[in-house]
This record gives sequence, structure tokens and C-alpha cells, in this order.
Amino acid sequence: MTPLLEVQAVTRRFGGLVALEAVHMQVASGTVHGLIGPNGAGKTTFLNVIAGAFPPSGGRLLLEGRDITSLAGAERARLGIRRTFQNLKLFAEMTALENAAIGLHTDSRAGVLAALFRPPGQRREERAIMARAAEALEFVGLAAHAQHVAGTLAYGHRRLLEIARAIAPRPKLLLLDEPAAGLNPTEAASLTGLIARIRDAGTTVILVEHHMDVVMRVCDRITVLNHGRHLATGTPAEIQADASVVEAYLGQDALAEALAC
Repeated sequence: MTPLLEVQAVTRRFGGLVALEAVHMQVASGTVHGLIGPNGAGKTTFLNVIAGAFPPSGGRLLLEGRDITSLAGAERARLGIRRTFQNLKLFAEMTALENAAIGLHTDSRAGVLAALFRPPGQRREERAIMARAAEALEFVGLAAHAQHVAGTLAYGHRRLLEIARAIAPRPKLLLLDEPAAGLNPTEAASLTGLIARIRDAGTTVILVEHHMDVVMRVCDRITVLNHGRHLATGTPAEIQADASVVEAYLGQDALAEALAC
């Protein structure tokens, strides 16, 4: 079976710095695939390369067998790749509903003239966009906050809002970059369930996360990076038992606690 995403020997250089070196990964459709590693391992850079924010310096990326290596980020988004960010990138003065709808406007057909004169077709499309945005808010548990200004929401709710914006277009592949950052244990546990529901609803997920309890509970497979290189791939149980992974994480309390479970 062709994987949803196949990364073939991807390298990314920043001048003389090699951030990623010949990294490979296969992500099966309908799974949550974890991406972990010590600080500075290249995880966020890897997500940026997949999303199209950085072009790879070498290697190829295939989405459902199609070579997307040379495609820009906007083109990849139209093909079904969406993401969240480690640092929240919401529009603080807009409502939660308006923020969730932004992810859908990139796929709208209406141009500038339609936006100005609002013909019937444009109004129907706008209603459909807002309905999809409302569905996304309900899915993540924010329906009651739809008309609240994003900047007034609690931090945990803003994390959920960014996920709602990313899933509103019903992507094929969702890239989550540290979604549990700053959450308390109760919120992190709830996030684990949300990620599983996103997968079960038909969206494949790549999860970068330092909360090892979240990773080990929700991921079907995990890839480990270390110093920009592929270190290991396997099930959560296989990764916990991998001596090379344990060695790479020496001194990392989060993984040590997870491995002790």
C-alpha cells in the first residue's frame, strides 16, 4: 500500500549548518505518527519542510505517490496538508469563528470583485465556510466560544482554536507542532483524546510533542530524530525498548518517566 506521505532522504541545510541529513519516513494513511527527539534534533525544521515553508536541499517528498518536493506551501495546503505552530499564530482581535474560517478561505472560489459586490454565489460560499468553521469549533469543544474574541480566550482554548482552524478544511495530513505546550495534565489528557478523534475522523496526523505521555498514548508509530538524522522508527513499545533512543535521551526527564511506565 502506498503511504500517504513518503519522505525520501530529505536534507535541509542553512548555509554550513546541516539541520536535516538524509531523513526518511513513511506515514501510513489513517494513523498518528509521532516525531520526537532531543532539543535541536530538527523536528520543527522537518515539519517546515513537509509543509513547504522550507524547500529541501536534497531528497524528495511524495504525497499519495505524487512528488510534491517543488511545490510551494500554498499548493501543498490545497492538496490537503495543514499545520499548527509551536507558537500560536491566531488573529487576536477576531472571533474564534472568524479564526477557524480563515483556513477555509484559501480554498474559496470568490475573487476580489465577488468579495466587494457579494453576488448570491459568493454569499452561499461564505455561509458554507462559516458552517464548516462552526463544525470545527464544535469538534474541538469550542462551540460555546464561537463569538468570543480570540485574544480573550484562555491559553488552552487558544491551543484548541488553532487546531480547529487547521482541521476545518478536512485535511488529508495534519502537522501538529507541540500542541500540548503549556497545557496542564488535565488539558494534555483531553488533547490526547482529541488527536485520536481527528485520526478516527479520517485525517492522518504527524505529531511533534515533548509530552511523552501524550506521544506514547496516541501514536501508532514513532520516528526519532537525533542531530538531524533518523535514529529509529517503530511502535511506542519498540521505541521505549530501543537502546539507541534511550541513549539519545539521557538526561531528558520526560522520556525517562515514559520509559519507566
